[in-house]
Amino acid sequence: MKMKCLIVDDENIARKILSDYVSKVPELELVAACSSALQALNHIKNDHIDVLFLDIQMPDLTGLDFLKILPDKPATILTTAYSEYAVQSYELDVVDYLLKPIDFDRFYKAVAKVISAKDSKVDILPEHTSSQQTDKLFIKADSKIVKVSFNEIIVINGDGPYVKIITKDGRKIMSLQSMSKLIQMLPANFFRVHRSHIVNIDHIDCIDGNVIRLKDHSAVLSKNKRDEFLKLIDQLNLLGD
Repeated sequence: MKMKCLIVDDENIARKILSDYVSKVPELELVAACSSALQALNHIKNDHIDVLFLDIQMPDLTGLDFLKILPDKPATILTTAYSEYAVQSYELDVVDYLLKPIDFDRFYKAVAKVISAKDSKVDILPEHTSSQQTDKLFIKADSKIVKVSFNEIIVINGDGPYVKIITKDGRKIMSLQSMSKLIQMLPANFFRVHRSHIVNIDHIDCIDGNVIRLKDHSAVLSKNKRDEFLKLIDQLNLLGD
């Protein structure tokens, strides 16, 4: 089944180029090419969109602000003439960041990430879909389904659109997944201490300033998460009087 895609760019020539590129990829089907984020919002509400090609600098509503208000984001590939937004964009779990002018080879490399993820994309799910308590996840990665117990996980690091799950036996499981979705699947002893780090509090050796030590690994504790994090530790009785 083809993946439905949406182009959002206020420049007519950019929409034409991307539309032409989409037509060359058999796995893609173009739903619409929109000139504004507000116009695109109607399509997202009424159609299932798998892939979003999104410009950043647009009038009324920027591409990044548009992404922030989407409750269920499609796989997003940013298309922009401005390189300074790269770091901010990856905080929103985009698949790729393409700088204009975009040639077809670079376009296809970005699309290939989404195509390969269609089969190997990490659906991280609890072992049971009922209300029964679970202690593990089944993670689809590298075309395999891997079982990981919560108590085995030491730290999870974000790397662009990927996550790296590190376990106490040294396994490193790379998967295409958003940190924001993953944290919702984890129990209370996991905490997102930084946009790029989720830690298992049970495996913390010490907290040294803004660095959290976990076995042979470390994570950065951001300033805006510090008070909430220490409060959680206190609630879990991991701090002494």
